[in-house]
Amino acid sequence: MKVSIVIPTYNKCDELLKPLCESIIKYTELNDIEIIIVANGCTDNTEEYVKSLGPPFKIIVHPDALGYTKSTNIGILASSGEFILLLNNDCIILPQQKNWWIDCLIQPFENDKKVGITGPLKSFCGHAKREFMVFFCVMIKQNLFNQFGLLDITFSPGGAEDTDFSIKVQNGGYKILQVPGDELKLSGGLMVGCFPIYHAGEKTVGELSNWQDIFSRNSHYLAKKYDPNYRYELTNGFERAVFLNNDEVSGLELTRYKWARENIIGNSMLEIGSTSGYGSQFFPAMEYTGVDYEKKISDVSRWEFGDKNHTFVHADINSFDLQQYDNIVAFEVIEHLDNGLELVEKLKKHCKNLLITVPYKEPQGFWGHHHKLFGIDESGFKDFNIKYIDANGDILDQPNPHTFNLMLMRYQNHITR
Repeated sequence: MKVSIVIPTYNKCDELLKPLCESIIKYTELNDIEIIIVANGCTDNTEEYVKSLGPPFKIIVHPDALGYTKSTNIGILASSGEFILLLNNDCIILPQQKNWWIDCLIQPFENDKKVGITGPLKSFCGHAKREFMVFFCVMIKQNLFNQFGLLDITFSPGGAEDTDFSIKVQNGGYKILQVPGDELKLSGGLMVGCFPIYHAGEKTVGELSNWQDIFSRNSHYLAKKYDPNYRYELTNGFERAVFLNNDEVSGLELTRYKWARENIIGNSMLEIGSTSGYGSQFFPAMEYTGVDYEKKISDVSRWEFGDKNHTFVHADINSFDLQQYDNIVAFEVIEHLDNGLELVEKLKKHCKNLLITVPYKEPQGFWGHHHKLFGIDESGFKDFNIKYIDANGDILDQPNPHTFNLMLMRYQNHITR
């Protein structure tokens, strides 16, 4: 078998799959080819229709709606062809000399053994800062799946797994080629080239209510994996500390959270200024809510550390609906707010245990324009148990006079609620 065409599909048999299959039959030499349709979660007439076509059409039925990534992998595993052609169900093969589209996809492999993927559309991913093939129609050497693995289900139900696989292939020394090599042009709102295919685009995933969030999450995974500048961009010019899942937390951030873990009580926590959410992993068994004023960083927190015990919210703490918590944590937050000291008094009323750090006696402008309060010292925190962290990360009873210090403070509210 030379070519295996894999088509994942979810319902819309008459609207999408049937026109595609009819166009394949009309413009393709069907000898030495198999067409594997992976019907996942279909409740319409998909199974009956594909069975009515007979060979070389085959159908794999899965009762659940798996999404593009997983259902495509099922089709790849079932394929026997030397080349695997991944094809979206919202495509139509356009009029041409019979089999031209297949021959066009295969020819570069015959001319150059280092070609790994061909397709009608190559693009550039701004998140990964790399070129990739758009997988609505691509031809891939089957042995590349043995070498680089299947599509990464981290990106399930779909979106950006094509970028990820394309980068893996290129990093392995293979080429990705747009065929027939012409430049695409925008015409009537459509990208138009010489390859004889029409792709409607996102006819299935685009109807998911949370599709934009899924795509944003997957773009985050790409940037985290391939863009060396991504973490710096999240720091807002080093204004916030950023650690992502599986990163080693270090420096003063590690000192603060280890101290907090040793001084928490009860089983609920609110963290203000939760940045990328890395602090939540120090409190795995606690009902944790993290709040940050920047939506992008709140989304990153949710994608990296969100689970049934850890919730992340995009909100301004001055308008956030404070509940009652066993613990409230605010590390390097108060100095960012004009009303920071007033906020401390408000927070006292909403917790049993308040843990705060602020720069100690910071001169104006020392840490940049983001800080609003300066010269903070012990005078504003008379009812707090105060420690100090110096530049070495040591926790001290008195500030180190030879370096900068952070005030590390704990307030305990003994009022019974």
